[in-house]
Amino acid sequence: MGKTNVVTWDSQGPDDIIYSYEHDDLRTLTSVTVPEHAVAVFIRDGQLTGALEPGRHLVTSSNIPWLTKLYQMALGYKETPFKVQIVYISLKMFNGRWGIRGMIKAAQGYEVPITLMANGDYQFRVSDVPVFFTQVLGGLGSYTTGDLNTFMRAFINEQVTQQLSRQYYMEVMNNLEVASTTTKVLIEQYFAQRGVELLSLKIAEVRTTDEDQKKIFEYLQFSSANGEAFKRYEVMDRMADAIGNSEGGAAMGTGMLLFPQMYQQLQQQPVQGVQAQQRPQVLCPYCGGANDNPYRFCNNCGKPSPQVQPLGAQPAAPQAAPVQQPTQPTDGAPRFRNCPYCGQDISGLPKTPRFCPYCAEQLL
Repeated sequence: MGKTNVVTWDSQGPDDIIYSYEHDDLRTLTSVTVPEHAVAVFIRDGQLTGALEPGRHLVTSSNIPWLTKLYQMALGYKETPFKVQIVYISLKMFNGRWGIRGMIKAAQGYEVPITLMANGDYQFRVSDVPVFFTQVLGGLGSYTTGDLNTFMRAFINEQVTQQLSRQYYMEVMNNLEVASTTTKVLIEQYFAQRGVELLSLKIAEVRTTDEDQKKIFEYLQFSSANGEAFKRYEVMDRMADAIGNSEGGAAMGTGMLLFPQMYQQLQQQPVQGVQAQQRPQVLCPYCGGANDNPYRFCNNCGKPSPQVQPLGAQPAAPQAAPVQQPTQPTDGAPRFRNCPYCGQDISGLPKTPRFCPYCAEQLL
């Protein structure tokens, strides 16, 4: 475009944030038209010297006092020029897309970093022109929309990556709306420091690799309330498959013999890293003996728990099939892992009770 006395921005595209007038020898009485949604800044030797608000302006030293010094420095033109560059900056709202790949902590209690892949969109606008020019445009070296858009994408990606890496993957994935709001609040101050207002930020998708996803799934399964039962179930399931696929009757017979014993051992294994919680104690209303709550029969006097039979009611005589009496150990006191009458496991009791807490049969 040839040099003219009329400067305007009439070719703005939907994504154009800035526009630089190609000539820097601004003549006296040049007409500068600024669109309603923009400002025109005057730049000399890389420094901001002034700005024009929306409207039509005639460039003279009288109506633009900050150009007086430039006017006095005029070079030998027939029509005295101002050696200054005009750059338009749009103030309207812009939409942008972001996408990142980084690392993030998996979940609370599982601080192992995993791969994070996320994307979304954001909205922003220039809110402080002098700060925006100083902090952003001044460091670009050229005043083009392409360079500015590249800077904005890199800047938002950097800020989102830093803030998401401080959160937990499962929390972000389970509530994208809260994560979006949290991330926006954390990074909008860095936009304000560059004269940009971050209007909105949305996390549209977060995901990780298949390998990391499997690790998280296993952690959540085994750390949940039913995690240990799930683990035992998987072990027993693999054992059953191995026994079923074995060849030969001997292997099958051995598996059938060992299977119940191994299952009982698995049931008795404590959860790793979690201290076993003691069951609450409750006193028998008849003799005052302590029993694990809940209980069916007092392990001291053999009377039924009020939960089984109300106080004052005649206790029903328990029926039990006769079984072989246990052998006496060398110390003279009988010890049982299981009640010889009802078969219930009593090995966890600190000592053999006088009466079985399950069937009320006398043991001592």
